[in-house]
Amino acid sequence: MSLTHLKNFLQISKTNHSSRLVLLLRHYSSNGGQESAAPVELLGPADYQMLLTPENRERCLEKLRNLAEFPRPKSMTSNKHEKKIASVLVALCQDRDTNQLSLLYTRRSRHLRRHGYQISFPGGQLDEQDRSFVDCALRETEEEIGLPRQRIEVWGEGKQIFLPRTSAIVPVVGHIQNFHISELHLNLDEVEEAFSIPLNSLMASTAARHTQFRAGYSGPVFLVDSNRIWGITGYLTQVFLHCLLPKNMLPVSLKTNIKFIRPYKLPPKQAHPHHHHADPKNRE
Repeated sequence: MSLTHLKNFLQISKTNHSSRLVLLLRHYSSNGGQESAAPVELLGPADYQMLLTPENRERCLEKLRNLAEFPRPKSMTSNKHEKKIASVLVALCQDRDTNQLSLLYTRRSRHLRRHGYQISFPGGQLDEQDRSFVDCALRETEEEIGLPRQRIEVWGEGKQIFLPRTSAIVPVVGHIQNFHISELHLNLDEVEEAFSIPLNSLMASTAARHTQFRAGYSGPVFLVDSNRIWGITGYLTQVFLHCLLPKNMLPVSLKTNIKFIRPYKLPPKQAHPHHHHADPKNRE
């Protein structure tokens, strides 16, 4: 967003909720006051149309419902968080100005006890009042970023994904037409900002990274501008892109498997050269 666009928006939005202003100012400042560099256009208008067809939608959901189990390291023990269940919204947003498809993310409040200031999908723990995983994802989305459930065309849900050291997660996929970031109303107690990242940016070769965890597994990372999407959200992003995109659309960066890299082991400590050790044969 240019400085001119920002000023124009502020002039016509004086009566809007303050969270909109916070959201747009952060979007502007994260780019240093400049327009973001245009990503390589791997997908065009015809591709977006194809991705939203009923046939591709069903193919995507079928793959999400038949995901392979996450390969948990044998040495990793479970903890209390793994007994809980959460649901997140993976929202395909169709920009009202460009018609591009993007994914919607939030940055959690830095004051939260777990995963503070990290990027995530909207969502949260399943409550007793929730009638389904879809209901949970839509409720949490509305609570966190003020997006009414009526704005979301729900495609369906995937299978429960069991990941180490966190709640089981059910991804709920939805499509939002004519989307603009200014329609969101952030709950600043839970979310510091919300933003959408174009599929083209996530598919760019420059975005592909990985993280090696000490516990014994590697995870995908997406680095777009100043946004580092890793951990659970990085894993879900990669999984969803593999389900959404047909094989002929997958870029090389997503086709490459992330191989496990053994943690580097330090050699045993050597005795300090200035320390004197008596020869046991000479002991009296």
